[in-house]
Amino acid sequence: MKDLVTPPADVARSNPRAASTRVQTCTLSKARSQRAHDYRLGHIPAYVDQTKLRDNRVLIRLRPLTQVRAENARLREQAGHQRKMKSNAAVVLRGVITFGVLAARDFMKLSPKRQNRAFKKLARSLAKKFATRVESLVVHLDETTIHAHFMLRAYDRFGHALSDKIKRDVTVSIQDLTHRVLARFCPKIERGHRKLDRLAAGADYVDTLHRSVRKLHQDLPREIAEREAKLAALEIAKAELQAEIEEGRKDLDRLSETQRAERIALASRETEMEARAREIDARDADVRAQEEKQQEREDGLDRREASIDKDKADLARERQAQLLAADQLVKQEEEIEVVRAEAKKTQSTYGAALAAMEGALAEISGGTLRRDPATGKLVMRDASLLRALPEELRVGLLRPVRGLVDIRSRVDQRSRELDRRGRDFEEKQAAVGEVITALAEGRAEISRGAIVMRDMPVSLKALGRKKEDWMIQAVLDLIVRAGEVGGGGLQPSRDDEIDGPGFG
Repeated sequence: MKDLVTPPADVARSNPRAASTRVQTCTLSKARSQRAHDYRLGHIPAYVDQTKLRDNRVLIRLRPLTQVRAENARLREQAGHQRKMKSNAAVVLRGVITFGVLAARDFMKLSPKRQNRAFKKLARSLAKKFATRVESLVVHLDETTIHAHFMLRAYDRFGHALSDKIKRDVTVSIQDLTHRVLARFCPKIERGHRKLDRLAAGADYVDTLHRSVRKLHQDLPREIAEREAKLAALEIAKAELQAEIEEGRKDLDRLSETQRAERIALASRETEMEARAREIDARDADVRAQEEKQQEREDGLDRREASIDKDKADLARERQAQLLAADQLVKQEEEIEVVRAEAKKTQSTYGAALAAMEGALAEISGGTLRRDPATGKLVMRDASLLRALPEELRVGLLRPVRGLVDIRSRVDQRSRELDRRGRDFEEKQAAVGEVITALAEGRAEISRGAIVMRDMPVSLKALGRKKEDWMIQAVLDLIVRAGEVGGGGLQPSRDDEIDGPGFG
């Protein structure tokens, strides 16, 4: 169970693997100052590395703040607020997404594209939570650690101020949402320690307060200097430990020569005794090996005699089996010759059928193979290949050939019909153009819902019920309508007549 409980000392400190989001409403003047900071307009602070200004990324560009303020006023009016919005009322809710030291290191391992997706997802999730919209989102890479500044509209779509919603429980849910969204893109990011948990674990209240950017830039050099001093002390301790290790090595080298000689002599005697023991064991092993070899020779002779008798019996059986196999092989060769002859005959037949089919297809493509309308029989230029086929195969081929001929005939008929209708439609289109020209030149007029023209094209006098005729009639009706209502009949729509997502 100890692994499941975080030590109180860790809870008391801020979590270096966590990401956090801080928000604050601001007036129009403060929003302009924040815009200058986000987009690096005007004076650049000293803590900014100006060589990295181009590394900053604008993901959502801020529209004019006056438009945001006007939209806030309109939402308040729609919500039924009678009093006019104060001049110092909040215009946007500004926020900053920051990372702990280890969380920033893991987040920087992501590609810029994936970082942008994470920031956009979090900003839009916050906007959805408060029923508002994202006005600006900028990623800063020119300071000590990567972070992102964003702005949300200060009023939700129901006309309620976001400042009324930012309570303690909401700020806690903001941190939960920050961890939940960013952990999808960088799984190593953790949830930050809650302020009450840190205070309960013994943290000072001052340590739980968020430091501003200016305060961070004032404190970071001092904290870095303290960490470097600790690192220097560790380096000194490491050098002292290495000196002690070296001294121990020298003590080992100062062993007396007598002790070394005694150890060498003892080792030599032990080696000599081990060699003698190995020699005795080797002699005993040689004797046992010779006895075993003799026994193996005798056993081998017995096995060889039994094997010879067995080989003689096996040889007799193999000879009998070979004679039977030879007879079967002769029969199989005769059967193979019969099958091969039949295969050649079948191959020749189907080769002729393939040639006949290819010839029929070529004549279908060339138009020389057709069906006689009087008799219904097929007529082709060269029928010799089909006549040479066996009757059963010829009858089987004629069935698909008749189908292909009929399909080709229907396709040709349909193609001619489409060509004819296309020419009629082009003729009627040209006639419509003549009517329009006549209306423009005054040779025709629109009277009582119809076009009156002395030399009306014949193709337009009797329009049928085909789709092409309906299209031509619709064009003529549109011309009549345009002529009746005049120039104001087809005016473009105004922007204030359309409302919905993407407008305003």
